[in-house]
Amino acid sequence: MPMRQRDRCSASSSLPGRSSAWALLLCATLTQPAFGEEPQGIESKPLRESVPDYSRDAEAAQVSRLQDLLRSYHREQAAAAHTQPTAAELDARQRASDDAERISRIPYNVNKVRLSGAEGSLALAEITRRLSDPDIPESRRDYSPVCSIRTYLVGTLIAGESRSLRAVGKHHYLLKHSLQPGNTTISIAGHSWDVHIPDDSHSQEYLITLYKPPGSEPQFHVFPVAELLTAEKAHIPAWLPEDLELKRPG
Repeated sequence: MPMRQRDRCSASSSLPGRSSAWALLLCATLTQPAFGEEPQGIESKPLRESVPDYSRDAEAAQVSRLQDLLRSYHREQAAAAHTQPTAAELDARQRASDDAERISRIPYNVNKVRLSGAEGSLALAEITRRLSDPDIPESRRDYSPVCSIRTYLVGTLIAGESRSLRAVGKHHYLLKHSLQPGNTTISIAGHSWDVHIPDDSHSQEYLITLYKPPGSEPQFHVFPVAELLTAEKAHIPAWLPEDLELKRPG
């Protein structure tokens, strides 16, 4: 309060009797700020901004959880690349399935090893049926079983070598290989099959097929490529790898 106003209030409060009430009212009036003057406020400290209290341990746990999720996603993508067929392979399977349906009612002996060209066509149609069956799970595409091929002629070993089979999906594997006349033993993953090629024939290319689902006995077939390609209405599936070069003459 300005000094002049305080003096007036002090002087008024000393008035006797009823004049004291008027003196208090006058003092209250004099202490109000004049028109245009800023009111005399009470000085206070500025308000403190509230900052969230983040826990470093909680933040580290959140980061670790996100990193685990990212690693899990990459593992799933990598696994899918080794098992799931491509769109082109699925399309080839479907086209082969349409053709295999045509010969699905022809009798077929899955236990026979050495097949003719016509029987080999049925074996390929059976593989097509499995590849097109959504209830049969896919298998790893980066696994290539190794087969040992040993050929004997008149009891003498004349050829011995090892080759890797090509995975085509759902536990099916293929190999095109030239076999010589004589008795040939083919061994794959602890299983062996004996194949006799007539002694008076000549060396030619054969298609070797293996079906080995987990927990089941393998199915193994060998048949000459030339007979397959010349068989009437033979099933030459579209899913066959191009580098096998299994195409009809002309």
